[in-house]
Amino acid sequence: MRGVLIFVLAVELWDIQRETTKKNELIWGESLNLEHGYKLRADYFVSIVAAPFEIFFFWCVENLQELAGLSVATAIAEVYKSSERSRVLAICGPGNNGGDGLVAARHLYHFGYKPYICYPKRTAKPLYNGLVTQLESLSVPFLSVEDLPMNLSDSFDILVDAMFGFSFHGTPRPPFDDLIRRLLNLTSPDMNASRLPAIVSVDIPSGWHVEEGDLSGDGIKPDMLVSLTAPKLCAKKFTGQHHFLGGRFIPPAIIDKFRLQLPAYPGTSMCVRIGKPPRVNISALRENYVSPELLEGQVDSDPFDQFQKWFDDALAAGLKEPNAMCLSTTGSDRKPSSRFVLLKGFNKDGFVWYTNYGSRKAHQISENPHAALLFYWDALNRQVRVEGSVEKVSEAESEHYFHSRPRGSQIGAIASDQSSVIPGQQVLHQKYKDLEAKYSAGSSIPKPKHWGGYRLKPEVFEFWQGQQSRLHDRLRYTPKEIDGKRVWKIDRLAP
Repeated sequence: MRGVLIFVLAVELWDIQRETTKKNELIWGESLNLEHGYKLRADYFVSIVAAPFEIFFFWCVENLQELAGLSVATAIAEVYKSSERSRVLAICGPGNNGGDGLVAARHLYHFGYKPYICYPKRTAKPLYNGLVTQLESLSVPFLSVEDLPMNLSDSFDILVDAMFGFSFHGTPRPPFDDLIRRLLNLTSPDMNASRLPAIVSVDIPSGWHVEEGDLSGDGIKPDMLVSLTAPKLCAKKFTGQHHFLGGRFIPPAIIDKFRLQLPAYPGTSMCVRIGKPPRVNISALRENYVSPELLEGQVDSDPFDQFQKWFDDALAAGLKEPNAMCLSTTGSDRKPSSRFVLLKGFNKDGFVWYTNYGSRKAHQISENPHAALLFYWDALNRQVRVEGSVEKVSEAESEHYFHSRPRGSQIGAIASDQSSVIPGQQVLHQKYKDLEAKYSAGSSIPKPKHWGGYRLKPEVFEFWQGQQSRLHDRLRYTPKEIDGKRVWKIDRLAP
C-alpha cells in the first residue's frame, strides 16, 4: 500500500527514577523538572527495521502527519487565542516536519485563525501535493520568501517553525538560512517584547542538533515547543514558556514493552503540557472581550424571561455545568461566605437549589435570610447576578427531588454531615459503604430530615456582557409598582 510506514518505536527509554543513564548522559527530565520524565537516544527514535511484530505498529504517513499537525494546532490554540493572535505564518520545510506544518495550518484555519504558508522547497509527492491542494481550496495564501517582509513582526502574530525535524544534520542552506535569521531578528516598533510574534517549533527548533540542542548558541529560541510522540534530548535546552507533548496514538502494548513514562492526556485533547509551568505576570492577565451589544431596547422586559434566554444560550454553547452558580450568604456576624452550588430549577417564584440544612450556608440563611447568586458563562462573556430573600421549599418538593437523584447521591446525602469536622476520609467512605449495604436490596432510600431545598426570590437582577476596553454592558432590573401592578425597571450601570 502506498505511503505505508512501518513506524517502529525502537526507542531506548528508561524511567529516570529507577535507572542511571549510560555514558554519563544528562537526565534531561530532572533538568526540566518534569512530572513524567523520560529520555531517549535520537538514533533509536524512529527506524524501519525487521523486528518482531509486537514492537512496531503500522500507520499511513497521512495518519501520522494528521495527528502531528492536529497536536501542534491544538497546542497553539490552548495558549494563543485567535481573538488576540490570529495571523499565523507556517514556514514549512521539504520533509515530514513541513508536512506537519501544512496540516497544522489547515486545522488552525478551521479553529478561526488566518494562516499563511511559506513553502519554498515543495516536496513533489502526492501526499504533499494533496496537503497543498487542501489549503488552496480554503484560499489560504502561499507566500514566497521574496513576498515576506524582512521584519516578520509587521505582518504576523504567530510563526510556526516547521522547517527541519530530528533527522536534520549540518548547516541550513538557502533559503532556510535566511528564514532562520529572520526568526532571530524579530523587532517591535515600540520595543515591546509582548508585541513580538510567538515562535512555535514543531518537534525540534530548526537548526538545532537533535541531542545537543543549539550548539552555536545563536539558534532559534522558540516561545513554544511541541514535541511529537516523545521529547528529544535537545528539549533539555528549551527555555521557552510553553512545552507540549503531542501525538496521542501510541498503543498500550508499546507503552508497556518499552516502559514509556508518558503523561496522561487530559480529556479529548491531542496535546498535554509538560515541563515547568509558565511564569505569568498576574497583573498583566486580561481579556479584551468581543461581544454583541446588550441594549435596553433588545432585552426582555421581564428579567426571568431574559435569564431563560441567556440560560438557553449557555446550554446551546455546550458549556460545562451552565447551572453552576456562586451562592453568597452572611450570618449574624456579618462575615460573608461563598461557594458554588447547582441550580435545580427556576421560574417566576425564584431560583432553587438543594443542600444539607446543617451546613454553614444553612446556618447563615437561618440568621439572615438573604443571599446573592452569580452565574458566570465564560465562553459567552456573560454574568448574571441575582439578589433576594431566601426561604425553604416545601417538604414535598424536597422529597420529590431527592428521589429523582441517583441512588449514590441519595446515600451520599445521608452519609455526609456537611460542614462538620471528620477524623478522616476513610470514615466517610466507610459510612457510605455501610449505607450502601443497608439499602442494597433496592428498597427506597428515605430522605433525611436535615436535607432539602431553598428558593431565592429575586429582588434585583443584573445582566453583564463583557465588551472591549472594559466598557462592559450592565443592565439592572429592579421592581416597582405602577397602577398597583409590579413591573421591572431597567437601568444601565457604569462598568
